[in-house]
Amino acid sequence: MESQMVIRYAPPVQQALTPRRVIVRSRTGCGTCRSRKKKCDEADGSECNNCKKGNLKCTGYPARTEWNGGRQRRRSRKQRPPDQPAPNQTYNVFPEAEIRSPVQENIDFGYFIQMTPGPEEVAAFYDGTIANADTNYVDADYGYPQFGEILNFQDDMSLLGETEPKVSIPFELSHIIIGVNTPLQRRLFDHFHGVTSRVLTTSNGIENPFNSIVLPLAVRDETMMKLLLSLAGSQLSKRYATGSEQQEIEQETARLHREARVEQLERARLMEEQYPEHPHQYKDRDIEVVFTTYLLLCLYEICEGSGDGSGNVNLFWASKIIALASKSPWDAVGPLPLRCHLRASIHPFLLDFYYYHEYLALVTVPSAPIIRPQFDQGTDLSGQDRYLVGFQDGLIDFIALIAALRSDVDSNDGELDGPTTQNALKIFAELEAWQPRVISSRPEQLVASFWQMALYIWLFSIVNPDHSDNEKIQVNVTRIVTGMCEIREGDGVMACMLFPLFVAGSAAVKQEDRNLIMAHFATLKKWSALGNIDLALRVVERMWELRDAGMVSSWNWVEQLRGSQTSLLVT
Repeated sequence: MESQMVIRYAPPVQQALTPRRVIVRSRTGCGTCRSRKKKCDEADGSECNNCKKGNLKCTGYPARTEWNGGRQRRRSRKQRPPDQPAPNQTYNVFPEAEIRSPVQENIDFGYFIQMTPGPEEVAAFYDGTIANADTNYVDADYGYPQFGEILNFQDDMSLLGETEPKVSIPFELSHIIIGVNTPLQRRLFDHFHGVTSRVLTTSNGIENPFNSIVLPLAVRDETMMKLLLSLAGSQLSKRYATGSEQQEIEQETARLHREARVEQLERARLMEEQYPEHPHQYKDRDIEVVFTTYLLLCLYEICEGSGDGSGNVNLFWASKIIALASKSPWDAVGPLPLRCHLRASIHPFLLDFYYYHEYLALVTVPSAPIIRPQFDQGTDLSGQDRYLVGFQDGLIDFIALIAALRSDVDSNDGELDGPTTQNALKIFAELEAWQPRVISSRPEQLVASFWQMALYIWLFSIVNPDHSDNEKIQVNVTRIVTGMCEIREGDGVMACMLFPLFVAGSAAVKQEDRNLIMAHFATLKKWSALGNIDLALRVVERMWELRDAGMVSSWNWVEQLRGSQTSLLVT
């Protein structure tokens, strides 16, 4: 039997394979590794790991840029002015490697970066054309990098042309509110919402009544919105703006106010003619809007500080709207002038805000006594937010009483008779016994005490017009001006501090008190930027000049305002 050769093959030895470390490349390496002709691991950060291990200074990576075709390069050349040089940029053959997705993170791009094109590819790219073998189509509109010459990525970028920057199309949504159209109007609206509305009442938060009550009315009424913007513009021009910006704001503010005033006068005239005969043609909101618009016109005069009397005129027209919308019910209790029913629903805050300014107008403008009616839909003040110091607790009612006493004395050539003397004593007794009705904070208690002392000074000046230097008066002046130092700057109660500060200033004799008064005026001006603060300070300084010149009755601010033909609202 033939011997057979049996060849046995040993099984292959399983060798342990060490996986190759993947180097993720998205650039051409750092400058140091390229000059040393070493592979760069392109570690994240400003230095690569190879340079760190070799204790070498890493020069960093070239900037990432995108490569553009010939058409884009030619377009960018046409758009660039002739005298503007092309920026020195870094050329990257594979811009898609700039952004690595998580899937690409472990892919080695080294083969693609180091790949050298073959002769056919070079011929196809040569001279900036591509030949299509199937269609014999040559696209001459696209330029491509020339592989026939060596490019220096930093110095020879002009051969490739500059890359076209990505231009994002600017897009901005129009404001949601009708009447807020331009960027300046949007700025005025934001200023009213965030700044102006916080200085008009003691509520200095974003949820103040002008944002929660007045602003919703203005959103549906373009005339009111114009007034809100003009009110914000008046304050903004006095608080922040300077130079050409201030001129632009003032022009827009004047235009908005002028248009709103004309529109308001026209619709108020129509309402006065038509409402008595056809009240059902007007909604409650229509009455409320016209009434509130007059309040905003009054506030504009306060913010401007023009002293032209327009504020009092607008308060008068606001009272006409109240009378137009009021009637006495058959079952009313008490005298008809004291108890009224509103046909239209006007928010209680708006009514309080109106009477607050109407009463304070009596301080500087003698007029007939005001009787505040009790409306049926008046709110219960217990537990409610208090927006005006001195109004909800009855302290402001003393203004009407003292103003009526002043009118009686003036009608008697400044002399006191029996009835006026008895009336003055009665007012003093009630003022001395006054106590706040509701629990208030420490700042509110301080401002209420300032009001009480200011009312005392005013009452004393009517009874004793030639004794401004009396010790009783100077003690109260010092208490007011020193107590105001306890009010934290920016507190909401600063909205009600001008009246006591003005009265104290009219009677101040000592220089240290006058210095504090000047400082408090500056603080108020910095906080609210309302123009009536400057006007009140000028009147006070004029009274000081007359007092230093020997006029003992210099604190009669009504005479000073009448002589200068100036109107002032100390609100």
